Amino acid sequence: MEENKEKVIPFPGNPWRIILWEVFLFALTFILGISTAYRLSIIAPPVKIEVTPSFFSQFIISAVFVLAIVLLIIKFVKSGFKKRILLKTILLFIFFFGSFTFFEVWLGDAIAFPLTLFLLFFWLKMPNIFTHDLLMIFGMAGLSSVLGLGLTPEAVAILLVIFSVYDIVAVYKTKHMVKMAKAMTEAGALPGLILPSQVSELKTSLEKISLGGKFLILGGGDIVFPLLFSISALQNGIIQSVIIAFFSLLGLLTSFWFFFRQKERRAIPALPPIALFSILGYLISRLI
Repeated sequence: MEENKEKVIPFPGNPWRIILWEVFLFALTFILGISTAYRLSIIAPPVKIEVTPSFFSQFIISAVFVLAIVLLIIKFVKSGFKKRILLKTILLFIFFFGSFTFFEVWLGDAIAFPLTLFLLFFWLKMPNIFTHDLLMIFGMAGLSSVLGLGLTPEAVAILLVIFSVYDIVAVYKTKHMVKMAKAMTEAGALPGLILPSQVSELKTSLEKISLGGKFLILGGGDIVFPLLFSISALQNGIIQSVIIAFFSLLGLLTSFWFFFRQKERRAIPALPPIALFSILGYLISRLI
């Protein structure tokens, strides 16, 4: 969950509106992701990823590599226009592959490809909160459905712990997560959900979004990792998957509780409480 201490603006109206909006988007992403993964598992048997120590090292190296590219662009590309183009290109790849996968599962290649291109064109021509959040949800649901089916719940639990620790360090210690989020927000290429306080604000241009402003932002990783966990549990039955999803939502609400209890608005790592509750839900589901 990203917020900046600079230019702090109090939330307009009741913060419960923002919480309810995020609960809706969070739940919608999980419903689409789990249902897509379930349908995909019926259409084609999932390819299981061999979880070994090298898997975790490769996964972390890949994540560090992508992070390094983004940070290098932010630090060394001085031209605002070039920086915006490069960062948007990275996000477009995520949008394309995730959305195409999602639509391909439900509609087939013939419809999925042009529909995905249409939505991307729509996002480029009308970059507002609605088009951004829509593509983020489709992208996360699509990518998570494929990757989650190939992993075991135990492997995802380990990843949750690793990236929760990283989240704490990146927000509180090095603070590069906040700087990166600020730069990507300014470029209109933020990989996360933007939460308005009312429906009429969905048409707000991405150019008017800023950290510490009137909108709350939830990073994509805070949704993708618990979604992967929930989808990976489908192999043990839909009930276990739903229980993990429910507890992930409790973790999200807990992170909101910590955020709104702050005397001064600043960035907090949302993944740790989400990961804690997700793992708790998994352990409880094993007892049922």
